[in-house]
Amino acid sequence: MSVRFYTYATALTASLAFSPAFALDEIYSPNVEYRELSIEYNGSRTFDTHSDKNNAQDHEVALEAGLTPRWEVEVSGGFAKDPDNALKLEDLEIENRFQFFESGENWLDSGMLVAYDFSTISHLSDSVETKLLLQKDFGKITSIANIGFTQNVGKNSGHTGGPDYVLLLNTRYRYNEYFQPGIELQSDFGQGPELGKFNDQEHYIGPAVYGKLFGHFNYQAGYFFGVSDASAQSAARVLVEYEMHF
Repeated sequence: MSVRFYTYATALTASLAFSPAFALDEIYSPNVEYRELSIEYNGSRTFDTHSDKNNAQDHEVALEAGLTPRWEVEVSGGFAKDPDNALKLEDLEIENRFQFFESGENWLDSGMLVAYDFSTISHLSDSVETKLLLQKDFGKITSIANIGFTQNVGKNSGHTGGPDYVLLLNTRYRYNEYFQPGIELQSDFGQGPELGKFNDQEHYIGPAVYGKLFGHFNYQAGYFFGVSDASAQSAARVLVEYEMHF
């Protein structure tokens, strides 16, 4: 019994140790851009005086296409760097976004994101990501919420626990198409024993800006402050997208 327990505990500890940290993510609108093709870079980095939280990085390069008025698909490669480790290709992802209704048809615009990540690292499992996408416009104010979870699946997923829940929010003022200041909240509630324990979860909040550059380029940038013990002291994210139509 003790040997079996030790084996299980070792496997659990290893799987948790190799689990990637929460990465600041793009907050998606539920509204699909039909017949738009885009190339996108999305990256984030943490800043902290403790070496185990400083300079964690995530980078994603993606190709996205609006295939129908209600369906958008994206393929991407994700690169990650834990503190004190080298940057490496971590996963390949296929992502689908679905728009439920016409924009403005209901009080709240809504949609769903469903993605599958194929791990490129032998000791990490694949994962499935699902998010409910919500958006509401009040005059020049736009608010977006992404609510969902990620679940490890396939090989090496037996001891990684239940779903990892996240909540992403942003509110922006649409001053013009080039400059839209706002604020973002990004929270990872964790899984299992972390649920319900605020300081064991990762929570970030801070200012952000969105807009267009040079016609076909979109940008997003934000600087965030960690508001729980598990978070880094601060973090930044940036997104640059080149779009065209077909």
